[in-house]
Amino acid sequence: MRTLVTGASGFIGKLLVERLTKSGNMVYGLSRHPPPPGRNFIPLEGDVTEPNLGLSGDSIPEDIGSVYHLAAIHRLGKDKDGSIWHTNVTGTGNLIGFCLEHKIPHLHFCSTAYTVGEGRNTYEKSKILCDSMVLSSGIPQVTVFKPSIVMGTEDNPYPGHFSQMVSLIIRVFRRAELIRERIEGTLRLPVLEPVLRLRGDPGGFINLIAVDDVVGYMSRMHKPGIIWLTNPKPPTVGQVVDWVSEFVLLRMRVLREPFGPQPLEVIFEKASSAFSPYLYGDNFPSDIKRHRPITQEFVHTTLSNLIYPGLRGPRDP
Repeated sequence: MRTLVTGASGFIGKLLVERLTKSGNMVYGLSRHPPPPGRNFIPLEGDVTEPNLGLSGDSIPEDIGSVYHLAAIHRLGKDKDGSIWHTNVTGTGNLIGFCLEHKIPHLHFCSTAYTVGEGRNTYEKSKILCDSMVLSSGIPQVTVFKPSIVMGTEDNPYPGHFSQMVSLIIRVFRRAELIRERIEGTLRLPVLEPVLRLRGDPGGFINLIAVDDVVGYMSRMHKPGIIWLTNPKPPTVGQVVDWVSEFVLLRMRVLREPFGPQPLEVIFEKASSAFSPYLYGDNFPSDIKRHRPITQEFVHTTLSNLIYPGLRGPRDP
């Protein structure tokens, strides 16, 4: 089968292309900055925000049997320039039009598990609308994948939302440490161990899933409908915060009850406002039967490869 993958140069896109080509599929990879061609892989320079995906008439393949639409902006913050909405919604509309015009019978759409309710940010809102668009598109077969928080692995590190939040904790903590050391040294105050309190539900589930599991199921699942690519046995928010606390060498606690934030916590709350809603946990169905367990060792190894590359962990020489 010949397959078109949008967002083929992205993290998940590259791994999906690799999986599909190894399985014998001929893959067209569409991206604005396409990689070189390879075995069973033909790169296409294009842009989903443009009509016909930015492809000219003579560069449009006529033998596509299915499309994986992965091209999107996954930023959780404010959509200041409108790029999140334009790329995700306009891009999906253009992709639907492309499939209908070229009579492509099967669309695989990469959505997100976080499409419950009205959406907590522009990214979620855009995916809620896109889900509706593809499911009512009239394309003969539509498969909607709903991954949760995708984690990189030791072999495939990924600077996604989870590692971005941990990096933010480290930056804020280090800045606060410098200020605290100066004050304590000047005033000869006793050394105090800082504690970072986070608003959230320590008993709620934070749904982390390894990218290998997501890509593996995406490449094999072809039935129409909604496929939940989520962890069937996710860790709790409290567990993950404890693991991160040990990794960054900072005491952290998750509290449901209100508290008056200290200066360090005020700084962190402001900087992490895009991530904070996810600390209250979510419950999702799952279509994944076999998956890599998300453990303390897995989280530490994954973070080490991103934040402390070349080391086994933050405290190793």
